[in-house]
Amino acid sequence: MLVNVNKIRTSLIRRIAVITAFFLSTGIVGMNVHAHTPHDMVIAFAASPNYANDKTMFLISDGAFTGWYYDQVMRSTDGGVNWINIANGLDHPLEYSVLRVSPKFATDQTVFAGLKGKGGVYRSTNRGDLWEPYNTGLAVSNKIIKKMEVAETGNGYVVFFTEGNGALFRRSDTDAQWTQVLDKTHKVAAIAISPDFATDSTLIIASDTGYLRKSTNGGVDWIELGNPTGTIIYDMAIAPGAAEIFLATPSFGIFYSGDGGSTFINKGTNLPNEPINNIAVSPNYAIDRTVFCTSLTQSVFKSTDGGDNWELFNSGAVVTVQTTSLNEMTDLQVSRTYATDQTVFLPVFDGLFISKNGGSTWKQSQTRIGILTGLALSSNFNTDQKMIATTYVGRGIAISADGGTTWSTSGWPNPTGRKMNFFDSQIIKNANGNQTIVTATNGYVGSSNDFGASWIVKFIPRFLEIRKDLVSLTALAASPNFATDKEIYLGSRLHGLLQTKDAGKTWILQRGMPTNHPITSVAISPNYANDRTAFAVNRAGEVWRTQDGGNTFLRVGASSIIQTGWAGQRYMWVAVSPQFAVDNLVLVGTTSGIYRSTDGGTTWIKETDTSVGSNAVILQIEFSPNFGNDRTIFVNVRGKGLFSANLDGAGAVTSSINTTASLIGTENIEFIEFKISPTYELDSAIVGAARKNIYKSMDGGLTWAVAGYPDN
Repeated sequence: MLVNVNKIRTSLIRRIAVITAFFLSTGIVGMNVHAHTPHDMVIAFAASPNYANDKTMFLISDGAFTGWYYDQVMRSTDGGVNWINIANGLDHPLEYSVLRVSPKFATDQTVFAGLKGKGGVYRSTNRGDLWEPYNTGLAVSNKIIKKMEVAETGNGYVVFFTEGNGALFRRSDTDAQWTQVLDKTHKVAAIAISPDFATDSTLIIASDTGYLRKSTNGGVDWIELGNPTGTIIYDMAIAPGAAEIFLATPSFGIFYSGDGGSTFINKGTNLPNEPINNIAVSPNYAIDRTVFCTSLTQSVFKSTDGGDNWELFNSGAVVTVQTTSLNEMTDLQVSRTYATDQTVFLPVFDGLFISKNGGSTWKQSQTRIGILTGLALSSNFNTDQKMIATTYVGRGIAISADGGTTWSTSGWPNPTGRKMNFFDSQIIKNANGNQTIVTATNGYVGSSNDFGASWIVKFIPRFLEIRKDLVSLTALAASPNFATDKEIYLGSRLHGLLQTKDAGKTWILQRGMPTNHPITSVAISPNYANDRTAFAVNRAGEVWRTQDGGNTFLRVGASSIIQTGWAGQRYMWVAVSPQFAVDNLVLVGTTSGIYRSTDGGTTWIKETDTSVGSNAVILQIEFSPNFGNDRTIFVNVRGKGLFSANLDGAGAVTSSINTTASLIGTENIEFIEFKISPTYELDSAIVGAARKNIYKSMDGGLTWAVAGYPDN
């Protein structure tokens, strides 16, 4: 489909609509009608049991700010003001379901992360600085983690989790492996642990039909409590003393037992007539009688009389309508030091909201403002030290002329000065020696011939037959001959691959490619003027190739590129050799290592060398610009670091070294994206973007130093 933007803008009304769409896409006017900006998408959360003193929290945020990046586990040690990514050892490709912290965190520093997709449990014993699989005793079929709770024992902790089939497992800090407590016939869907487990060993589980069982000896024996609600149960909480139990249900609000579960009554004056999906009890309940809950669309309700009466205190969190209703508000928690700090945590799909006064007022903890999404280096980097960084909810496009030490805001139109969102950029060296920058934000693409001082901005039309939304972008690749052919390929989150052949005046939607999985990477042959070859890969784990300049795209490698995870988790990266006209070498990074093709993408071979990791999760691959001489590639491996690898004449890895072992090992720095200097033969420069800062190496990755902070 070819759309002429000039024809779209034929009336004043349409001009206004286009301008408004531009402002909305860049963050200049207003915000998403369903959610705040930035949209944090908290998947899981856990706070230190000593929060009043250490201010430590952990959360998992959806990596969808680029559409291709993985979920990130983050930590804050200042009550949510600042967050860092703690990636060291998290070398899997899977999504998360839950985070929990040991009740003895102050001494054992232990954190647990549960995974979907048969990933099991990861554990850290040093506050998340290093993670390791914690799956001994689990079969592959037991590694889909749904719910997890950690209880305090006399000397340590015990962990309970329910897996995808409904079986219940437990493991203490002294156990060598996991033990199955209940088999899958029990269909465990929810777990509640007594706050006094160290002395009463009490827990309650609910089946997927709402049937309750209680154990007072840590899961060895069970007492049948039946189905007191007549419906399923979304959440449960046990008050200190273990006699009082609260159940959150989809149909009848809250059920309460004051006799350890023998009998239940329905209670909850002033609660809305809709499902109650989270419930949490104050650790100081015996004195303050305080309980919190959320409904499907409202948060947070508070009771100070044991659940008899409730009052709504608006948290500011909204229903985004961008996930399932039960995923909107997921894991309401009360600080274990509530008597001292009065802190309540509301992690939701709209972000993390915190109250420091018992729920009366709330403040959002921002985890994404000013984070980096992309890098581009000048084609003359060895002499001019210029680079571009794109940011999310920040400057948008930041420019440095001193190797990253200081940064300024580009001249992209932003009349009201609001924070902007950009997702990728590229610098092309033209035949006359000048440079052109190409970058994109949702709904718009722009080019600059004066290194970002001014821009020619073009609107990307909506493809209403697919979606009514603006085109949400994930990847960009401009032709190496952009000055003459004006060609750009744009990967999107919901529209597949788009192409322009006139610098954005008109757009073609590549109909042969699927639109139901985000494009994660696009690469164009350096010999594009002659071979007309380009590649695009997506989160379904598919590689698509054109050999006619985008007229047709066909899938390649379908039978030979095999990945872990299900479609939607199979993130990929594609890179084309600088010597492609001679060696026809293409590499793709997958959730199961590297695959290579030496015939331009027609056939593929799996890389088996273990120095990089034959089944490593690959974040990014780039060829050295001097590849014809140094035979070097750089590979960013999830949870492990950036590797420099040498290839033989057939494109196979012969050796590699981890250039950022010290960065990820001592500082937990994992690059979101890295770039190799176009003048690498002269300066040996590599630049990497962490969450908010730029790291630079001038010796091929042997040593690294912080270069600067683009959003400062």
